[in-house]
Amino acid sequence: MGAASAGAASVVARLAGARSGWAALVLVVAAVHLGAGWQGWLPALVFSGAVVVAFACVPLVRWRRVPSGLTLLCLVAFALVGAYWVARDTGETTDPTTVLLDVVPRLLTAARPAPATPELLVPGVLLVFGVALAVALSVTGRALLGPAVGVVVLYTCTALLTAGKADRYGLMALLLVALLVVGWLVVDRLETGGRLLTALPLVPVAVVALLASTVPTTGAFEPRELVEPPVTDLGVTNPLPQLASWANLGPVELFRVRGPERAIRLAALSDYSGATWRAASLYGPIGAVAAPDLPPGGRTAEAEVEVTIGELTGSWVPTAGRPTSVTLDGAMVDPNSGSLVLLDGLSPGLSYRVRGVVDVPDDADLTRAGVPAGERARRYLALPGLPFSLAEYARQIVRNARTPFERAVAIEQVVKTGRVPDAGAPVGSSYARLERFLFGAAGEPGAGAGTAEQFASAFAVLGRAVGLPTRVVVGFQPVGGGGAVGGGAVGAVGAVGAVGAEERVVRGSDATAWPEVYFEGWGWVPFDPLAGSSSGGSSAAAKREVLDRLASITATPTTTALSAPPPFVPSSAQPPGQAVASESRRWVGWVVLAAVPLVVLVLVVALRVGRRVRLKRAGAAGAWDHVLDGLLLAGRTPPPDRTAPDIARELGPPADRLAELADCSAFAPVGAPVGAPVGARVVGGAGSAARRGGGVESAARRRGGAEAWRLARVVTRGVKRRARWSRRLLWAVDPRPLWRR
Repeated sequence: MGAASAGAASVVARLAGARSGWAALVLVVAAVHLGAGWQGWLPALVFSGAVVVAFACVPLVRWRRVPSGLTLLCLVAFALVGAYWVARDTGETTDPTTVLLDVVPRLLTAARPAPATPELLVPGVLLVFGVALAVALSVTGRALLGPAVGVVVLYTCTALLTAGKADRYGLMALLLVALLVVGWLVVDRLETGGRLLTALPLVPVAVVALLASTVPTTGAFEPRELVEPPVTDLGVTNPLPQLASWANLGPVELFRVRGPERAIRLAALSDYSGATWRAASLYGPIGAVAAPDLPPGGRTAEAEVEVTIGELTGSWVPTAGRPTSVTLDGAMVDPNSGSLVLLDGLSPGLSYRVRGVVDVPDDADLTRAGVPAGERARRYLALPGLPFSLAEYARQIVRNARTPFERAVAIEQVVKTGRVPDAGAPVGSSYARLERFLFGAAGEPGAGAGTAEQFASAFAVLGRAVGLPTRVVVGFQPVGGGGAVGGGAVGAVGAVGAVGAEERVVRGSDATAWPEVYFEGWGWVPFDPLAGSSSGGSSAAAKREVLDRLASITATPTTTALSAPPPFVPSSAQPPGQAVASESRRWVGWVVLAAVPLVVLVLVVALRVGRRVRLKRAGAAGAWDHVLDGLLLAGRTPPPDRTAPDIARELGPPADRLAELADCSAFAPVGAPVGAPVGARVVGGAGSAARRGGGVESAARRRGGAEAWRLARVVTRGVKRRARWSRRLLWAVDPRPLWRR
């Protein structure tokens, strides 16, 4: 008796170990996937460790000497105390309740992906530990649905945290579903000796749940919208006047930068009043602010730089493109322009790392691109009180241009032709200053000469006059690059510039400004009217091709004033952003169309398996019904008035014996031997013999069940071999047996 008990205990332990190992493996994969919501590889390692710790705590909960409820309470308390200890110094108060309640909002107001700092990892660790502990307790209690629920929870949280970008093509979802199915089958084989798991029909549920989290939909739930981020009103709204003071500093070091050679951005100015440019005044934390009013382009590049501040002062923080993360505490960003500010201001010796992204369309993208219009672009087209002279000048410049890109290239060429940079020229970007810069007579101060402020402002105003959404960016040209923006303003598509060993000095003389034009579907593209060099958004060859086609550009300025601005010249080309959005919707539609049949097939297969399990439990009568299912699939369904022996005579000797066993199972008395003659016969098409057995059905199933199913498999294989190839192809997924009565 003792040996039997020991053997049983050994089997139970082996099964429990198999279930726990499988569940832990699935959760580790899901936890590694969750780590995509943070930067680097550390989160995946930490979350995997949380899964291991949770499973290691199960023996403590199952320890009989201590109530399991008390043990669980202690584990939760230890987890919360640890979370408070890590995050206690990150808030304005040390109240435990407030600190713990703020860990999730703090994560949702961080950059995306979030920095892998201890306080930002706390919500992920608590989530993984809690889910893993619940799953570990469920599998030790023989519940195999727990791992599927835990995977769905972690996968959904990952999708929400990363806006669906962690698994764009659903590969991780397929891997998790495969692990669930394989685990179910393996555990079932150990527990039942190979019988299919009755929970197998739950596979389609997991597929649908994970697929719903994978496929992006318009208006999807965004948890960051539930958090009200802090918004700061910044007093300084225009850094353009500082260009002159920086130029006067000459070789004075403003800051040092380590990383890929790119133009360094300080602020993007989008609002123009006719007298001056203004930057945004409201800023929020990176990752918590709303989406920009004009979305990023479909082709981007990312770079990371390390900056050490020298003599640069003020609140504007140098960045490489639109910042996605920064190591500065308290840094705030404008979502539309990507301008980054530090409320406490810059100070000498301040060092930080910033990761940014820029739009990098190629020449073919730009030549076909359109521009947005209407309410979305109103801010970038506004020209209050535009003088007729500037409006007419812009119209003459682009009269031969066919596309928005050609308009921008033509304006860039005209603004730089015949005008010279002059650091001592009068400052300002009002209409009057731009008219003198463009049309002033020789000898007038500022006529045909200006700083980067006038070149960039003239381009931006003339571009808006002909329907191009524009803005002016203040920043610093790449050290060693040619031109105000230089050819290194952007990098290769998709390239990530890591912080390198070379450190470059940015001086006051490197300060500049350049205009940018927004192209639908491709984002903000820089131009360089000061030097006319390749701006990074398009190559010099593409611009030269445009200028060769335009042949000659003559624009005669006029001094006639007109109170109302002229009508814009609309783009005749269809904005490719609409085509891109349409293509994206079409792609999602194809994914859904392809996924729905897959889910239906999996569901049908699961239901077919479930039907076979039910028939197998019915013994010999169920075996005969299985043969009738095969006849239906082969297209040989017998008439409903034929008996089982009549049908069996057409199928061969094994079918005769099977029909006899089915009759005996349905109608023989409980004590009758298997195969004893009976006074009635099973009707082949009238339904399941199991349903007509009445009270003797249970006893009949126990007689001859194994032999009947052996015969049924032989008969069914013969029926399948004689069926047409098209029916054999769909044999396993044909749903008709499901509704055969």
